[in-house]
Amino acid sequence: MSYRFYSSDAITSLPKRMGRVLRDLFARDGMDKHEHKIDVIDEIWSADHYLLPLDAPDEALYRAADSAARECYQFCADLQSLDAILSAIRDLCARLTVAPPAGEEENEIIRRALDKAWWLRGIRKAHARRCEHMAIRLGFTSFKTGPYVSNETAYRQQRRNKQNAKLLASIELQNENGQVYSLDALAALGIANKSNRRGELMTRIRGFEEIAFDLGHVGLFATITAPSKYHAVLSKSGESNPKYIEFGEPTPRDAQLYLCDVWKRIRSKLHRDGIHAYGFRIAEPHHDGCPHWHMLMFIPPEHQERYEAIITAYALIEDGDERGADKNRVKLVRIEAGKGTAAGYIAKYIAKNIDGEHVGEHHMREDGRTYIVTDDLAGDEMLTPSQRVCYWAQTWGIRQFQQVGGAPIGPWRELRRVKSESIINAPEAVKSAWQAAQTIKATETNIVDGKRVETVKTIKQASYSDYLRAQGGPLVGRKGLVKIATRSTVVEGKYATYETEKPCGIYHAWNPRAVYESVRYQWTVVGAAKAVAFDFPWTGVNNCTKKSKKKISTSVLSPEEIAATAVRLAAFIEKKPQPTYQPTDWSAIDKKSKDLERETDKFATAMNARCEETRGQEVAAYEKNDMAARKRLVTTWAALGACPYPRIFITESDL
Repeated sequence: MSYRFYSSDAITSLPKRMGRVLRDLFARDGMDKHEHKIDVIDEIWSADHYLLPLDAPDEALYRAADSAARECYQFCADLQSLDAILSAIRDLCARLTVAPPAGEEENEIIRRALDKAWWLRGIRKAHARRCEHMAIRLGFTSFKTGPYVSNETAYRQQRRNKQNAKLLASIELQNENGQVYSLDALAALGIANKSNRRGELMTRIRGFEEIAFDLGHVGLFATITAPSKYHAVLSKSGESNPKYIEFGEPTPRDAQLYLCDVWKRIRSKLHRDGIHAYGFRIAEPHHDGCPHWHMLMFIPPEHQERYEAIITAYALIEDGDERGADKNRVKLVRIEAGKGTAAGYIAKYIAKNIDGEHVGEHHMREDGRTYIVTDDLAGDEMLTPSQRVCYWAQTWGIRQFQQVGGAPIGPWRELRRVKSESIINAPEAVKSAWQAAQTIKATETNIVDGKRVETVKTIKQASYSDYLRAQGGPLVGRKGLVKIATRSTVVEGKYATYETEKPCGIYHAWNPRAVYESVRYQWTVVGAAKAVAFDFPWTGVNNCTKKSKKKISTSVLSPEEIAATAVRLAAFIEKKPQPTYQPTDWSAIDKKSKDLERETDKFATAMNARCEETRGQEVAAYEKNDMAARKRLVTTWAALGACPYPRIFITESDL
């Protein structure tokens, strides 16, 4: 095969940079050395026409979402039952590799499928993951080409995040007190703010360490890595990993599921052995996007060796005999008090997976070697290694940080919404937990060079260790003393109106009726009308038990709403007409039908001939009273899958 078929102009459906790099690679090394990449390109070219090409722009995603919503409208117009409509929607989702719409009621599911915005979210997610998986298979995600995620995925996710930030900044909300804030300003007050997220995680880890010190527990830092068949690129050479190709080229989500399954087994074994660990788990990517886990756990010192043995045994169950497994698959470090704190040990892993603050050079260790990941330029903007890690987690939907053990984080955050006067008569546990969750800051004004300079200083830092003590200790789990109180609320959503439980404060587990209310605001969008989703069109259902010819509507809409929907749909379709109807090619279907009919007739003729022959043998066996022949006939009829008449009866004495 000549590589001219895979020149930059011929490699369609690929981003231009990838096409140029592959063209030069094939020209330099020859086609034979990169046969697998050729197979991947051929797979991309032969993909279902429903799937968007890898280089599809945002406009193509919008058109695909619009087309999918139109097709669902057509389902509602053509099909005569809800079951048929739902089945057609599921088939369409499967073709587009989009998760089916969720919902408890059929109407809610259909409303989601009729919403172009819902389709856009699903198609964008599926397209991004498919693009990144193909980039991994083609070798564009590695320490030599693009660490953690390919450059194309990083640029696309960065652009998408900027679009989201611009949208949040353009939306203003007003509460019942008349206060107006932009949505991005409100989001910056919570853990969506990377600085706040990092600070809260460090506060919680420090709290675990403090309570572990009081209890005399020891800290253990473990790193668990997936088998080599989950890694697309060899760390030393940067070449494709043959084991990865042989295993079916799994995605980073597949590797994450493997690690979750390993931890599930470890956790069950620890529970059976009476070992209760608490701490944090951090998931971060290798250079080729395959995740690995760092775990900082605290346990009683007498269980230390047993804990290490269990971690090692279960982490090496699968492919534990492969070369380098005992050295690279599991790494255990005992935190020694004289060499620094556990919180300090894990701080760099938290920072470099969030915003890279106070990290310095971004080090990446692969197969015993240490690499430094440098910043890149995306247009005129800097692309840092920490941003690449965040884009990796966003693309693959992998949870980066998870608390193990301890008390739930929900009450800790809810306590910050409760005012001090609300807990005057509360039990001591509630007061202690509230005090532990508060951070008190004050503004100090100084004169510097003749100018007033205001600085914010922290007078009291929140203490997660005190919160754990108030709840009942680091192993209390969901049986803590302070819980979140909820109130039943009717929510008018975009797709359905439903009743759900919303937080409204906290309460003591021993007295659930005494609720200490939290401060919450009712927000409304400023200067914007309430959004209205498209209603799905009227559909009729055949009712065979009634003689009336009048169609019965199964729509939840009133006749006036149905009429208004029809007007909107007519205007919408007139503005953007549907694609021209393509008639079905019945000639090919008719030919296949005739071929099948001939094959069926041929098979039936041969079967009838065998049955007639068997019947002749049966008559002869009866006439001669030959029991051996009659037994053989039973086997013959069974092999034919036929039921002879008259049937052959054999008694127990005959057998």
